Amino acid sequence: MAKCKSKRCRCYKSYMSSQCDSCSDCFDVCTKAPCGDPQYLTTLTPVIYDQVGINLCNTITLTPDISTTYPTAVKATVRVINIDIPTVSTTTDVVTVTPIANRPNCYTVTLTNLTVSLAILLYDCCNRLLATLPVTATYLPPSTTAAGYDEDTNPTSVTLEIYAPYGISYNDATLTSPAITYLGFIPTSATHNGLNMTSVGKVLSLDVDDNTVTIGLSLYLQSIYYIPYKLCHNGKAKAPKASMSSDEDSLCMSFVEGDLLNMNIKPLELDPPKCECRYKKECPDPSNTCDEQTDTANTCGCYESATTTTTSRSTTTPETGGSTT
Repeated sequence: MAKCKSKRCRCYKSYMSSQCDSCSDCFDVCTKAPCGDPQYLTTLTPVIYDQVGINLCNTITLTPDISTTYPTAVKATVRVINIDIPTVSTTTDVVTVTPIANRPNCYTVTLTNLTVSLAILLYDCCNRLLATLPVTATYLPPSTTAAGYDEDTNPTSVTLEIYAPYGISYNDATLTSPAITYLGFIPTSATHNGLNMTSVGKVLSLDVDDNTVTIGLSLYLQSIYYIPYKLCHNGKAKAPKASMSSDEDSLCMSFVEGDLLNMNIKPLELDPPKCECRYKKECPDPSNTCDEQTDTANTCGCYESATTTTTSRSTTTPETGGSTT
């Protein structure tokens, strides 16, 4: 850890990398951002508070006829691209979310009529990809007469209980339809506070003669909330650089052959003992020394007006929050 060498910079140790000017009498991040890595990184993290899963199975007829279109196909894999979860009451067969009576932190979720968009990848005996087929199937069909219905492996509905202490999200401000977001491979999908769903699919069998594929589907219902957490920092991840070679000698070629750029501004560490929120305060006079600042290390005092009058000079150590006179 670099230390200040200036005689006038007596109180604050440097928490920035050596390439930054951290030995100033007063450090104002609003005029000059520090660079380097923090000891603790504050992140806004989607945290799974609860989750529950179920397994379903469905046999699907493929289009086109793979026995004639892809006669060398011998195996297949599947990717779940998206799941349409009907929560808006445009149909009678919708997913419902109901608070449990006298248990306000938990809900019952009844899943039904899920339209699952799949990508079926066909391979030959040498593992060469022959085609990627878009397939749509209904899991938990709304009727016992619907295609794919099975009382045991693909019933009309299932009801799950989930712990969601911060509540659920809604599709609009009317609060009439709860929102369950599927996190898949459609760019519009995004995790949000409340109920979310993910899934994993597996091809159980491929029948080329009958032109059908049987797909098992694991559904995960999750309650997720974005929470700020302080994590130990172990440096930034570095991507490997693809090489480009040329005999050209130019300013642009020098950059192309050089290192990858990286964001290097250091996030503020707001909590004690570092209390770097004070670095947002404007430095009133460049001649002021660090040790003339108010001792606020124990409480940070980030949002208090600087009107405290001190009767003695003190030095504050951000690592311990203590002071000496």
